[in-house]
Amino acid sequence: MARADSITTTVLLIAYHYAPLHSTGVQRVAKFEQYLPEFGYLTRVLTTSAFGGGTQDETVSRAWEPLGAYRWLFNGQARKNPGAAARVRTESTTTARLARVGGRLLVPDMQVTWIPAAVVKTLQELRSGSASLIYSSYPPASAHLVALIAKQMSGVPWVADFRDSWTADPLDPDLFGRPRRLALERRLESAVVRSADAIIASTSVAAQYLRESHPDHAERIHVITNGFDPSDLPEVAVAAPANDTSRPLHLVHTGSFSGSHPWRSPHGLLDALKLLCTDDPTWAQRIKVTLVGRLSTEEEQATADLQRSGLLQTIEEADHSTALKFQCSGDVLLLVDHPRPWPASNLPNKLFEYLGLRRPVLALCTPGMVADTVSELKAGLCAAPDDPAAIGDAIRQLHAAFVSGSLQQYACSEPLHRFHRRTLTQQLARLFDDVLGRDTRVPRL
Repeated sequence: MARADSITTTVLLIAYHYAPLHSTGVQRVAKFEQYLPEFGYLTRVLTTSAFGGGTQDETVSRAWEPLGAYRWLFNGQARKNPGAAARVRTESTTTARLARVGGRLLVPDMQVTWIPAAVVKTLQELRSGSASLIYSSYPPASAHLVALIAKQMSGVPWVADFRDSWTADPLDPDLFGRPRRLALERRLESAVVRSADAIIASTSVAAQYLRESHPDHAERIHVITNGFDPSDLPEVAVAAPANDTSRPLHLVHTGSFSGSHPWRSPHGLLDALKLLCTDDPTWAQRIKVTLVGRLSTEEEQATADLQRSGLLQTIEEADHSTALKFQCSGDVLLLVDHPRPWPASNLPNKLFEYLGLRRPVLALCTPGMVADTVSELKAGLCAAPDDPAAIGDAIRQLHAAFVSGSLQQYACSEPLHRFHRRTLTQQLARLFDDVLGRDTRVPRL
């Protein structure tokens, strides 16, 4: 493999989710970008201009899209401070209505309008010789379509990364209720799988879904998981909080709920906390829950009673480093997945950070990747996200261990090197090496 002192290949990373946007998807691409030069690949990035420009970097190209104008029109804070466009949600009755209409009319996603400018920018990069390999990151699916068009027009090798399942375990579960839309998106997904020189899934379940749907291309479907970077974790990460049983057991959740998926909800957790306090009011002093991240108006209202009791506090959306500090302050780290009637294919990025911090995880999830991983690594307890009684029982169990000084029995103690960002980037670089050594063909839609 080429080393950093003999780099001859530059890869164009097509990533809609990129700084200054606050998103877990940003971390995956940003860490690939950070470590790829160690394995012989320079990077350039193509992203959207809708959330501002961040710091000036000549290796980052931003494609214009109408969403930027939409946010300027409906987001007063973004008009006053362009930097706020990446932090402040554009929320109102009007924007909610527009989002619903756009979600139904725009295929495959609301970001589809960035495709024309993004394709032009991509072809400029490729034709100037700035890059000789394409990598695209989904979601949104429109990023893959930008790469698909560029691949068909240029013939440049392409690696498509599915951070989430597109049609088998979709981010928009209403897709299954719209058969014509589902058929169209499956056709688009098929075009991506047929055209890309290699396909990455972030979990084994997501990869299996793709292999079952596209058996003729199964050998080109690979798994590169999400992960964490030990260098990002504060030095206190390896040490559990002091076992002072005179204080409450502290449970921390970082990230959004319905803002990440319409079926993801904190209500099971909130109902469990209320049931505990109804059974025994002293639970309001025995546990403390901190929710770090953006809540919807409805979710914020649902927490009001618990906030007044002092049991729960909410923190406005925090950047990544701040979220990590809150995770370090927790005795138990909460993960809330959304229920579905099929095996869950996703593994949220924060689960790997939770593992790296060596804290017990309370995962509210249905059968699938989260439950399997927590069980395999002996990393905590699982309960269904819509079963308040089961969630309450798990909290009781964890609190009993906390009081007895044995809480760390629920924390992962397994080696985690395979989830380190540098290790995962090495896997990606090896895949790039393989792709660049393979003859490529460009199938058409």
